[in-house]
Amino acid sequence: MALKRVLRIDDPVDLKVLKTVSRPVKFPNRELKSLVNEMFATMQNGCGVGLAAIQVGVPLQIIVIEIPPTYEKLADGTEKEVAPAVPYVFINPKIVQISRDEVMRLEGCLSLPNWYGQVPRAKWVTVEYQDLSGKPRRLRKADDLLGWALQHEIDHLKGIVFTERLPDPTTLRDYSNEPLPNTAERMEAVGA
Repeated sequence: MALKRVLRIDDPVDLKVLKTVSRPVKFPNRELKSLVNEMFATMQNGCGVGLAAIQVGVPLQIIVIEIPPTYEKLADGTEKEVAPAVPYVFINPKIVQISRDEVMRLEGCLSLPNWYGQVPRAKWVTVEYQDLSGKPRRLRKADDLLGWALQHEIDHLKGIVFTERLPDPTTLRDYSNEPLPNTAERMEAVGA
């Protein structure tokens, strides 16, 4: 399975594509499963949590998200996986309900590697979408990392990049030569 090149916010030619509003996917679609598999591989290769098809140059309303596994530290210092990674595929997603409460989080993006800034997002969202077969689905009150990643990736489908959501652009920093502030924020800040 081939990895795709992730378009970059800091490249003017790539940014023009990233600012494109994505088209709905029409069913049946024989290439959909292959594209989704390539998107997962590309996202995992970049150590991301989410990826929108437009980020690999495909202007279709497709999002993949993978919530990382959860580990527990044991008394001997080793870690044990207590919950596996959870993959999600959202075709033609729409936010249909949104929390009034917002949470400020350190947010990054695979289209701007190692750069993070403080972005406000709704505490939870309800999303209607289609699965890989085209069947309508609804995910109610997605919160925490899943809810945040959904908002970030749905923005991509609308041609919005996370740097446009920064209320204070001075919070955007390059963390390539330093660790993120703390472990809790690191889990929330994984690039999407």
